[in-house]
Amino acid sequence: MALVGCGGRGTGAAANALGVDNGPINLVAMADIFDDRLSNSYQGLKKRYGDRVDVPAHARFLGFDAYKKAIDSLNKGDIAIFTTPPAFRWVHFKYAIEKGVNVFMEK
Repeated sequence: MALVGCGGRGTGAAANALGVDNGPINLVAMADIFDDRLSNSYQGLKKRYGDRVDVPAHARFLGFDAYKKAIDSLNKGDIAIFTTPPAFRWVHFKYAIEKGVNVFMEK
């Protein structure tokens, strides 16, 4: 899965997904506008979930187009978690659907 939006809610949503016992879920890409949010999220998730957080530096994306790079890191049928501000989500959602990626986002 990929996490788009690495603040507190995004980190919590990724932790919820990684905490599921009935499936091999791995975090493979992360995207955010702010480096400190992405870094803090990555460090916390890596410490807690170890090898299930497999996000090398080249799969940690920054900037307004970071969501595209994170989604492009996935295969069809994989999951993207969107926890960005609601005004941005429709753009992210549209791109994910075009790529055949499943989406988790709150209303």
